[in-house]
Amino acid sequence: MFRWIIATALWAASASLAVPAAASPGSAMTLPDAVAYALGHSATVATQRASVTQAQHALALQRGVAYPTVNGTLQSFLGKSANYQGSFAALGIAQQDVVSQNTAQVGITNWNLTTGGFSFLALAAARAQEEQAANTLANTEDQIATSVTTSFYSIVQRQAIVLVDILTLKYQNDLVDVAKVKERAGVAAGVDVLQAKTSAAKSESSLVADRASVQDASESLAQQIGAPILTPFATPTSVPQPPMPHGTLDTLVTIAEANRPDVGAAHEAVLAARFTRRGWNVELYPQVAISAGIGNQYSPTSSVISQQQIDQECLTKVIPLPCPVVPRGSFGFWSLQAVSTFTLPLVDYNARHSERVNDDAQLASAESTFASTRLQSELDVRESYRAAQTAQAQVVWANQEAAYGVESARIAQLQYKAGVKTIYDVLQAQQAAQQAVNDAVAARVNYVDAVVKLRVSLGTYDARSAVADLR
Repeated sequence: MFRWIIATALWAASASLAVPAAASPGSAMTLPDAVAYALGHSATVATQRASVTQAQHALALQRGVAYPTVNGTLQSFLGKSANYQGSFAALGIAQQDVVSQNTAQVGITNWNLTTGGFSFLALAAARAQEEQAANTLANTEDQIATSVTTSFYSIVQRQAIVLVDILTLKYQNDLVDVAKVKERAGVAAGVDVLQAKTSAAKSESSLVADRASVQDASESLAQQIGAPILTPFATPTSVPQPPMPHGTLDTLVTIAEANRPDVGAAHEAVLAARFTRRGWNVELYPQVAISAGIGNQYSPTSSVISQQQIDQECLTKVIPLPCPVVPRGSFGFWSLQAVSTFTLPLVDYNARHSERVNDDAQLASAESTFASTRLQSELDVRESYRAAQTAQAQVVWANQEAAYGVESARIAQLQYKAGVKTIYDVLQAQQAAQQAVNDAVAARVNYVDAVVKLRVSLGTYDARSAVADLR
């Protein structure tokens, strides 16, 4: 019986973990669900997404400055008046009582082309800032994914400890029964029964505390992701053991430098600073404002007036019959206008020089941050890789430790029945076995956390894909 109990404890703790009783089918959250929920309800992510949309809007506006905007115009003008002499009445010029005019045009209105290229430099800087904001958002989401993973598997680990506590308590109660039998047979002292009962009571206390810690961990995770406190989580039936990323350590470092969002954000900040620095002297170049248009404009009023004049001349036989008809419509028009303006700053109160000094300082700061971020990314990858390798090795050794502990406790129990060892030796062996089983579970959970952190440190996984296979 004892061997079956401990073997079941080892198997159940390291491989099979029960789903919490509060979880109902179809309603409990898996790890990918929890990560997705956290990303959708995080105030930090929402703020960073707002920054991304703001940067995208600024980029769209800057495109409209750097490149010409083409507008279509449809206009219909109609005016009527009666007994209105107008501003030219003193000259004896009659004003039309009905005026109409229709215009259709496609054109460019006031495209300010800076010869020094400032608008295009500003466009490149805006594009770099948009990329920087997107990379910062990705980095924020990655951090949330790793923290949620750690909290999720904290529940898994504590549930495993509860399961071990239950089986350990059963073993302790069985040991109490064995001690009572030996006491009645006169081969063991009554103190053995007391020690066995003491150990059983301690196991009862640990079980109560560990069950409460499971609920605490679940509620803490719910609060962390912004879900209702009593949200159930579907813990896996087995602790997954995802594979290590392929490639050498140097290869992984190279991949990280090319894909990590924090490195990308730092690089885009350098580009933005460089573009700003290059735009320092653009005001020394002339600015050119270009306008162009093509369309058609037709006034029915003019045609009617011309036709009336022709008809009158036909009636007076000034124009021979048949009377001509004024054609409707026009042949269209096109226009092109360019205005060049050159402004030379003569007295600027050190504004341009201070701008140059500031641009140089900002560029130097961005380059320093970029170099520091690359070093940090390399350090993160190396540390995460070693941590994953260490955790993978510790899983093997922890499983062996648990197996040895289980076997040691089984032998100690047999020796106690045979009168070779004391109950104290049995309790010590059983406690060592319980601790070894808990260590085996912790090692498996630590390996999962280490692999997720390594994936995130490479930058090739987004927040959702980093945990997609951990169900």
